Amino acid sequence: MHMFLIVGQNFSALRSKIVENGDDYVLLQDKKTTKHPKKRFKRRIFADFSSKEALLKTVLPLKGKIDGVVCMYENYVLPTAWITEALDLPGLPVQSAEACTDKQLMRQLFAKSPDRISVDFAEVHSEEDVLNFAKHHDFPLVLKPANLVKSLLISKNHSAAELQTNYRKMLDSLERTYQKYAPDRTPKVIIEEFIEGSVHSVDAFVDSTGRPYIIDGIVDYQTGYDIGFEDNFHYSRLLPSSLSDSDKKALMDCAEQGVRALGMKNSPAHIEIIMSKHGPRIVEIGARNGGYRERMYRFAHDIDVLQNTLKLALGEKPTISIKHNEPCAVLELFPRTPGTFRELSQAQALSQLPALEYLRIRAVPGDHIGKSSDGYKAAAIVILHHHDAHQFHKDLDFVNEQVAVLTD
Repeated sequence: MHMFLIVGQNFSALRSKIVENGDDYVLLQDKKTTKHPKKRFKRRIFADFSSKEALLKTVLPLKGKIDGVVCMYENYVLPTAWITEALDLPGLPVQSAEACTDKQLMRQLFAKSPDRISVDFAEVHSEEDVLNFAKHHDFPLVLKPANLVKSLLISKNHSAAELQTNYRKMLDSLERTYQKYAPDRTPKVIIEEFIEGSVHSVDAFVDSTGRPYIIDGIVDYQTGYDIGFEDNFHYSRLLPSSLSDSDKKALMDCAEQGVRALGMKNSPAHIEIIMSKHGPRIVEIGARNGGYRERMYRFAHDIDVLQNTLKLALGEKPTISIKHNEPCAVLELFPRTPGTFRELSQAQALSQLPALEYLRIRAVPGDHIGKSSDGYKAAAIVILHHHDAHQFHKDLDFVNEQVAVLTD
């Protein structure tokens, strides 16, 4: 039996997988995020994640009692690397963890790759920095936090005036958004080129030698901009990909270069890539599996993402062979107009779709909801999958055309 340490925040599917395997776990929970700090549970230990020293003071007594360490959330990638180093267990090197959670460091390492695999960028500290970058690059340009998750506070800018407005707007929300989603991180802002092209991602598992095992299942995205929203969220994630075989190969090669550039080991990897007219360009690489991937790859390919994550934590090789190839989609629904949530249109009909695997309406009537670029998360999540491609696309068309988040 193996004992796993789950770092920072629980993930119910991972917990279930560990127990299903006949193994055990303990949750190292962040004091700041727990809702019930006074409750005591057999499998929970509280820790202070605000500093490395405070964290390791709690963790070091576990040395020799833990066989593998896992985390499922971006905020805990770096603390997990500290922990595996201190406990002498398989894990992501600390330097790699730092780069995987900071887009500035990440892009600096990408720039050393033999091929061009990412975009030009700069860290900015003032409007002067922002406008200086704009003088030497073509619009549109992208402003984004360097070390936040999802698409929070990201904006696409088409002019110097819009760039100034969105930079000021970002500064107004920056501290508040970091306090909510990344309280232990120092805000950092970068500006970068906007690359025209289709958006994709692929997941990989990197073994102890640094070899990436890349899943032969590229996910196609539609962004908010693609469907007419003035917002840069990921609206849909779709398997299988519609890319040509040659573009698929180029994307996979680019993904491997990116993983190797970051020096990743003993870790999942989630690689987001834009297929531009000049070839693939990496947006970012996360030292974790992509959102919803445990469901997507299970439905579409019968690949067990969580089992592979646990294998890596034990220093074992992953297994990524595809058993079947069925369509699957995840859709994150945002309001077209920020305001007070009223309803999800066609919710009853949506719940009856043959391809529906999962529906979660996060917002409740009366909630104020808005854009991802303003720091809001999706109001609803829909997952579709069906072995019959015709039925799948019929149901996907229904969601695309009939389902919307309505506000007052």
